[in-house]
Amino acid sequence: MPKVATINYGFGIARLWGDFTAETVERVFYEHANQCFGIRKSISCCTVTSIKDDEFPKVFGVKPDRIAVVLMHSGDTIVWGRSGKKIKSEFD
Repeated sequence: MPKVATINYGFGIARLWGDFTAETVERVFYEHANQCFGIRKSISCCTVTSIKDDEFPKVFGVKPDRIAVVLMHSGDTIVWGRSGKKIKSEFD
């Protein structure tokens, strides 16, 4: 089952879904958040406030079995597939 992490990135709160652990969540967050124009310039820290098991959210009609990572922040939602490529965001 995927996990969801709540992350304070300094200028807001993000939620990150994916297959990560407490040891790897920060790496996964930076790897994906740095691909997003809306958040990458606003990251001043990565403070994980919670991690728990959770299903991927239903977004953009993308089937959960195609999703590897979902990042939600400041009203934006970005979805990456199992290949590591971005599948969908509000701007696609």
